[in-house]
Amino acid sequence: MSETIHKHYHDDDFDAKELVNTHFSHGKISIIEETMGFPTRIIHEMASTGQLKGDKVLDNSIGSIMYQLFSVSNIYKEIYVVQMNDSSFKHFKQWLDNDIKATDWSHSAKRVCHLEGNRQGWKEKEDQVRKVIKGVYKWDNHETNGLDPEVVPQVDCVLSLWLLNAISKTKEDFLRNLERFTSRLKLGGQLMLFLVLNMTFYNVGHHRYFCLSLDETEVQELVIKAGFAIEKSSVIKAVEPSDIVDYSHMSYVLACKVKEA
Repeated sequence: MSETIHKHYHDDDFDAKELVNTHFSHGKISIIEETMGFPTRIIHEMASTGQLKGDKVLDNSIGSIMYQLFSVSNIYKEIYVVQMNDSSFKHFKQWLDNDIKATDWSHSAKRVCHLEGNRQGWKEKEDQVRKVIKGVYKWDNHETNGLDPEVVPQVDCVLSLWLLNAISKTKEDFLRNLERFTSRLKLGGQLMLFLVLNMTFYNVGHHRYFCLSLDETEVQELVIKAGFAIEKSSVIKAVEPSDIVDYSHMSYVLACKVKEA
């Protein structure tokens, strides 16, 4: 693996299952407390305290991850999912279709069930998510908005985990991608954005990928520039150094769309 030449999410082969194995699998105890534990706690808190509103949510997150959908499935009647490449689309559909080759997300479902007081079993929670997913779409990087307005409905919320830094090469790219991500979000709708800060790379198996390094101030400035008013934000420091990813902090932003881009 080269330490100086980094691959890029859009330009190079990307194995969505290997991404999960590297950063989100059950055996990665220390790192999933951040990559999975942090957003799971935040989303659960917002979902259980009435901070999320509406009927439809659009998820656009890195790889084929789906643990973020367990809590929001309690709120939204319809979930729409966007996948950025063929590998992610394939592996997400495997889970949705209960394919024997699908990634095992039971550890995440159990985590959410525990937060909710074990009102449901983890299998019931997974079935609940599958039931409310109404569409899975492939992102078209050549489309003006990335999403066909004739196919993807307008939504009340857009949820995105760990993706914008990975697909954007510059701050201008980041702004443009954020505007495209939220093109189907209604005025007054909510954006839940989870990001890594001051990160330059992440590993997928034995391959190293580029990540756009931004700090908290830069992220907030770009969110506002994209037409949003920030309602809430939070930052946590990385617990321990890692040789597979180099972020200094994780952050989330909850924002309201106040104008069209």
